[in-house]
Amino acid sequence: MKILFTVSIIAVLLGCEKPDYITPNDQTDILKVYASVEDEPAKETFSSRIVGDTIFLDVDYYYPINSDNEVDLSKLLLYAQIPQNAKITPALRGFTDLSSPIKVKITGGGGSDKEYIIKANKRGNTDVLSAKLEFDDINGDVVESTAIIIGNDLNFSVVPGTIMRNPRVTYSLNRHAQGSFVNGSTVNLDQPLTFTVTSVGNAKKDYTMKVVEAKKLPRGIREGSAKVMFAKRMKGDLGITTENLASGLALSGKYLVVNIAGQRSIYLDALTGQKVGDVDLSISGVLHNNNVTSDDAGNILVCNYSWGGGDVFKVYKKSSVSGALEPFISAPLFNSFGEKISVAGDITKDAIITSPLVGIGESNWFARWQVKNGVVVSQDPEVVNLSPSYKWNWSNADVIHTSPTDIAASYYVTGYSTNRLAKINGSTNGLLEQNTALDLNFISNSVDYMEFNNAKFVTYNYVNSQPWGSADQVFLLNAESPLVGNPSTRSSLGLIWSPAAGLYGAAAAGGSYNSSGKGDVIMGVSENGYYMYLYFMFTNGYVVGVQFDCVDL
Repeated sequence: MKILFTVSIIAVLLGCEKPDYITPNDQTDILKVYASVEDEPAKETFSSRIVGDTIFLDVDYYYPINSDNEVDLSKLLLYAQIPQNAKITPALRGFTDLSSPIKVKITGGGGSDKEYIIKANKRGNTDVLSAKLEFDDINGDVVESTAIIIGNDLNFSVVPGTIMRNPRVTYSLNRHAQGSFVNGSTVNLDQPLTFTVTSVGNAKKDYTMKVVEAKKLPRGIREGSAKVMFAKRMKGDLGITTENLASGLALSGKYLVVNIAGQRSIYLDALTGQKVGDVDLSISGVLHNNNVTSDDAGNILVCNYSWGGGDVFKVYKKSSVSGALEPFISAPLFNSFGEKISVAGDITKDAIITSPLVGIGESNWFARWQVKNGVVVSQDPEVVNLSPSYKWNWSNADVIHTSPTDIAASYYVTGYSTNRLAKINGSTNGLLEQNTALDLNFISNSVDYMEFNNAKFVTYNYVNSQPWGSADQVFLLNAESPLVGNPSTRSSLGLIWSPAAGLYGAAAAGGSYNSSGKGDVIMGVSENGYYMYLYFMFTNGYVVGVQFDCVDL
């Protein structure tokens, strides 16, 4: 009772007040007009464009687009969004006949009005549903780029500098439309190309086809982008008939050098693997041109094999495959060096060069030279002791720094019979981490490190020196992942790519077994920064080039 009484008093009091009148909305601008067909009432099947006091309703000639159902303009369901308190006349009830333009009037809540003309524009659909550019690369492989369709632009994303052979475009339209050239035709996209789509009802739309620069991922390589560019048999394809002497790789410009110890070496097209010519890497000394490598700028380093006991270890440099050999390092050393040589950086600027001590039953020493402003700081190397972090046997080891300037930065080592990839603290030479040991019947003896597209990568090999069994693999790893697991069983954390065991070894190439146990890995980056390359070889087996990219698709 108490609540009812209170409400009654309030009602009486309110009844004595003067009412507030709200001024009606007097707006007359039409907000939106669309139409639908009888089978789909209220759906925005056909939209419109409002230009001043004219409303153009875009109606497809056929609906659905790929059907033969011609749209009847006299049987459209028309809808309009108008301001609050406004009304439209004539009222849009039932079918509206738009075979001819019609007039409608919007009357605002205050009495103002505005007239519009609604015109139906019935034409065939000229949308490009999809388009794809295909071309052959320099290896003859088909490369595809799907068009990014933005308005009237058909943009094909292609890496700068790409050579497009026999470019052709395929496209998808509705069944009533036609393109200005035959589907799958060869096209010239050196300049933007106009592509016209026509359809029934005098419909016509011009598009611009053009090649645009591909975008990069913010970091790392694109998953699944690994592509074997070539795999060449040393004997059958490259004519290397001397067995067990192919020892190392160098990357210089557009060429890949394959060193043949003690003999004239060869160089290949780094993208196709085709042999281009011979290159003289001969230097004086015992076992001259025993091995090679190259720096980040494509300078080639050639080293001999020194037996120790005062024998001189020599390194020569060569700016290109056609450049002259120039003395670079000459150092009498206490033991054997020169089975492997690695470099981080650019020897014309700053670099760190390393070569492991070999030739004895067990070793954990390597020689290191620093290069500053293109000059070797000291011909006498710093000899670094890894004990007890890591050790190797006889001639099977390799060391690569991660910095061209900072000897305190971490470095990687691999060697037999430890057969692990290890990361070493450059300040203490202590072990930071290492992965699981590979089968000791085979050999790990080459490593390389590369930074590409804001990410870090490391690779190492696994060589079969036996007439039986299966190894001959390389492993590309994310250098920012922990070294955990066994990459040969694909249980390694951070493993990016590896070929099947034995696929590129001597047995697969039909050569004699690799009794020398030699093999090499080296990585490089394309000038445009879109591609990372991994090259590897197994003596008496194959020389292989693999491409990775960072293209954001």
